[in-house]
Amino acid sequence: MKRRHVGVVVLGAIALVTCATCTGSPSGPAVWSTYPPQPPVVADPSVAPSSQPRTCERQTLIGTVSVKSVAARDAPAESAHEITSFAQTNAQGAHQVFDLLGQVTGRDGEVWYRALLPLRPNGRTGFIPARSLRLSQTLYRLEVDRLRLKLTLWNGCQIASRYPIGLGTKDTPTPVGTFYLVALVKPPTDGSVYGTYAYGLSAYSDALTNWTGGGIIGLHGTNDPSSIGERESHGCIRMRNRDIEHLVTILPLGTPIEIR
Repeated sequence: MKRRHVGVVVLGAIALVTCATCTGSPSGPAVWSTYPPQPPVVADPSVAPSSQPRTCERQTLIGTVSVKSVAARDAPAESAHEITSFAQTNAQGAHQVFDLLGQVTGRDGEVWYRALLPLRPNGRTGFIPARSLRLSQTLYRLEVDRLRLKLTLWNGCQIASRYPIGLGTKDTPTPVGTFYLVALVKPPTDGSVYGTYAYGLSAYSDALTNWTGGGIIGLHGTNDPSSIGERESHGCIRMRNRDIEHLVTILPLGTPIEIR
């Protein structure tokens, strides 16, 4: 499998607390630095397929914000209600990305995309003008089986890998739904409670609403391997460090993750 360099953001207090809302474990202060995100190597989305692909063969269309900020609206029109605006760089220090669910042309002829938004409530969508996005695609996707405590990495219609995971407790369960990767952070030390890497997801905890960072759900490593296969987190998905290190080499931000 081809290795891919993915931009890693090494963040300070904001990102650290965001991940802590998922694990509930404190971490000491550290000096963090930022690395410029690198665009994923992807197929050209303008090339039309020769035949209608199977569902599993359809690439996820990812939109990266290419302007200083962009508004998401309730309908594909500049006059429509503004849900919120998104800066080019998100709160975790990564390029703002959206998974794009469909394309529509407004009455004025402008092209818009219906996007999955990283907002509460989970699953919220809005319309974003195509002119504000840079497009890319990926065949990779992740599936979380909450019953079996397994994460499956798909490459199109083929299973690339399966990994054991840890999930949230009964009181702070890992939310169900379709989400995507919005940031990749590198903790200051490999021995942190987040392990060697942590992805931020577009998902939010259904149980924790008043925590710093808003209760963002993460997918991260761990300094406690015994927690894998258990339900001990505040909603985050825990992996063995070697497993998330593998994902970091191949997955672009915007990769979808289905939790069921």
